[in-house]
Amino acid sequence: MPFIRLDPHPFKDLPSQTDPQALKSSITSILHEASPLLTNLQTNLQKDPKPRPSHPSTAQVTLSQGWHSFEFWVCRQSDHQDATKDGTGSWREFEDGLRHDHAEHEMEYTPSVTGLKQLVNWNKNDNWDPEMRLDVDQTRYWDFIIELNLIVHTFHPKALIRPRAFISLTLSAALGKIVSEDTIQPSGFLTVQIPFRLSDPEEPGYEQLNAEIWNFVPPRTIFAHYASLEHVELLAGSEDRTIRWTMATTSEAGGKIPQWVQRNWTLGGVPKAVVADVGLFIGWVMKRRGQREGELEE
Repeated sequence: MPFIRLDPHPFKDLPSQTDPQALKSSITSILHEASPLLTNLQTNLQKDPKPRPSHPSTAQVTLSQGWHSFEFWVCRQSDHQDATKDGTGSWREFEDGLRHDHAEHEMEYTPSVTGLKQLVNWNKNDNWDPEMRLDVDQTRYWDFIIELNLIVHTFHPKALIRPRAFISLTLSAALGKIVSEDTIQPSGFLTVQIPFRLSDPEEPGYEQLNAEIWNFVPPRTIFAHYASLEHVELLAGSEDRTIRWTMATTSEAGGKIPQWVQRNWTLGGVPKAVVADVGLFIGWVMKRRGQREGELEE
């Protein structure tokens, strides 16, 4: 069974926190799946006939969607000028906003995210190796961030739509193409999110983790799940320094929301939401930039 899938994993599938070699093996397996899957989705999903706007971003968003291995995936791609001006962001702003503190920042720019709890942080473990480098399929990965998060979304009207909670393993790394033994051509960063589920009662060892989750989520919460892949890269050879942001996701909202509603643009389903995320992020970047500039003026 693949790591990157919509069907949520049990906690026993989490990467090891005590065995460095087992941890490397899990990370390698995930990365071995990630890049080929993202390339496959970009190539084979059905592209919308025209790009979509996502205000206040000046970039148009190319949207693709369709079936892959019995899962419905939605993929978007947008090219942004690398600049600190309205409608876009600099490479540093993209990296800071989408790679570092990924879940915390997502909560800041996504209105529906109303709760976040970090359940596990591998980087804070005594066995963590901050110098870890992994070569997978002619690509080198480094500067890893790995964490398990509980994310709560609240929707309106609250009386009709119950909160959704997602248990998500996030793996992020800088990456570069291996040109030669001594030469690496950096190509941005990759973030993979993999769904997990509450452990079964007969699954020993995870009682505390289950309790933390139940104590955090609001009443009437439905546990939903999603998987996603995100590659942000600074395109080589672009005269005006272009940042390409590619994201693909498959999801299941759970409850009584029909699948056809979840996939419907007009009814505000996943395709519309992933396009809107571009504008939400750029708007957040612009707001943060303005706040920093205001602080400097003071």
